[in-house]
Amino acid sequence: MGGWRALLEPEVRDFIVSHQQDDVTALALKKPPRADWPMRLILDQIKARQKAARKIPQWLAIEGIVFPSADLMEQASSWPCALYKASLTCGERMVDLTAGAGIDAFAFSSFFQKVVCVENDPQTAEILAHNFALLKEQGLLRADFRVICADAADHAREMRSFDAVFLDPQRRAGGKKGLYRFEDCSPDVLRLLPLLEGKVSQVLLKSSPVLDAGRAVQDLRCVAAVHIVESDGECKEVLYLLETERGGVNPQIHAVEIGDAGQVVRDFSFLAAEEREAAPSFGVPERFLYEPGPAFLKSGAFNLLAVRYDLRKLHPHTHLYMSDTLRADFPGRVYEILEIRGVGEGTGTIRKAELTLRNFPGTVEALRKKLKLAEGQEHRIFACTIIDGTKKLILTKKIPEI
Repeated sequence: MGGWRALLEPEVRDFIVSHQQDDVTALALKKPPRADWPMRLILDQIKARQKAARKIPQWLAIEGIVFPSADLMEQASSWPCALYKASLTCGERMVDLTAGAGIDAFAFSSFFQKVVCVENDPQTAEILAHNFALLKEQGLLRADFRVICADAADHAREMRSFDAVFLDPQRRAGGKKGLYRFEDCSPDVLRLLPLLEGKVSQVLLKSSPVLDAGRAVQDLRCVAAVHIVESDGECKEVLYLLETERGGVNPQIHAVEIGDAGQVVRDFSFLAAEEREAAPSFGVPERFLYEPGPAFLKSGAFNLLAVRYDLRKLHPHTHLYMSDTLRADFPGRVYEILEIRGVGEGTGTIRKAELTLRNFPGTVEALRKKLKLAEGQEHRIFACTIIDGTKKLILTKKIPEI
């Protein structure tokens, strides 16, 4: 018994499903139910299902579906993020040049009549074809689909015209830490894009939030829009919409928080020139303190947020905001300020709290130890620099969402 099709055997499948919530490391130490079972593959499938429970839980209920490697599932989009990105384009025909787990392609199938999935790894391509056929049989996949096992660049060189192309390049293993660029990824987008000229009107690129977005816009040149996507309180991905006929050097930037169905919950759109020209006011802490959500911080609209929401900043480099009157529509968290103290004064009667550093030296762990502050959920303390350059502790409690 070997190969990924062994995962379709009824006994193997029952074992996987019955153990899908188990600790895989502990399970690996136990004797296999049968000596001829491919346990490494089975254990990886259990790990992949555990990741799928967070990414696309509805697929777990589909009998016969097989997930690609756990590593690939870790890199895959979540279903809400896939739905959001799919809503950015539409047409008759699209091609996903980096199909992977197929979650994005599945989402695109609701917006296109034909979807072509290109996958470089033969086993992953076989699994993808199997899954899409299964989804089609059950009426869950509306578009016509085709899976091609090929290198992305080779296919781009030979393909005919499409309405849209999707690319999700992966950072190469062993690369430097921190910010990276598209040339550090596979496939190399900057080498691949010229192969698409004259064949497609829209290209949608997905990247990790760690990719250098400013450099990406410069390198890609024809970026019409940048979408920075927040889901479940985290900045999940950055999308670059390239329109070869329009393009531009001043793309529209959209920071969005999305819900479980990929719908926009909060959004903030602007041009980079607007941020450069924005002139916020500054002041001392007032009654309410505002912390932008992760996507809105990533957008770099540090001054424009203050101007648009009529807030004051604490300091040019402390990206926290304040007001006397509540702005419940702010794209982030809102806190009521209880007290402002010097660092040497400690935290007063608050002995448990979340702790955040903004434009403040050191680490959360070191400051928590110095303040003798335990973890807690009721209060949050911001250690930050205010407008006069002094370091302060701002003691707050979160205002429930309205």
